[in-house]
Amino acid sequence: MSEEAQPIALEAFAEAIKELPLSAVYAKVSEIRNSIAHLRRSNSELRAFIDETCESESDKRELEGYIAENEGVIATMNDRIRLLKTETENRGERWIEEEIEADTKVDGDETSTSQPVINGTAGDERPRAHEDATRRPEDRQANEEEGVYL
Repeated sequence: MSEEAQPIALEAFAEAIKELPLSAVYAKVSEIRNSIAHLRRSNSELRAFIDETCESESDKRELEGYIAENEGVIATMNDRIRLLKTETENRGERWIEEEIEADTKVDGDETSTSQPVINGTAGDERPRAHEDATRRPEDRQANEEEGVYL
């Protein structure tokens, strides 16, 4: 990741999410869970490559370094989910997140992935703000380009 694109600190993230509507908090959880799933899949593929194909010790160490870096990012993302949970509960809402097992195919292989259920909804079925549903697509796109990126 480049120096210009560093994620915000956890303290700044906790402060920023206070301004988000509840639907955006739920959306952020879904987005983070999706990112975690991709990092885990990437790590799995890297481990398989190391075990099956990689011959050079220096290449193995480099790839293991990438795996460790991904694990660190996953830990940070889990910290962000905990902050989102705290924010939801501080608003007087119940945090309901269950793991649902769903069989999906990734590159032709059967894998099991989890998708969170938040306040009784799964995936993109999260609650949406009324204004999002009533805005024109071009207004929504323009609005999505502005704001705080978490």
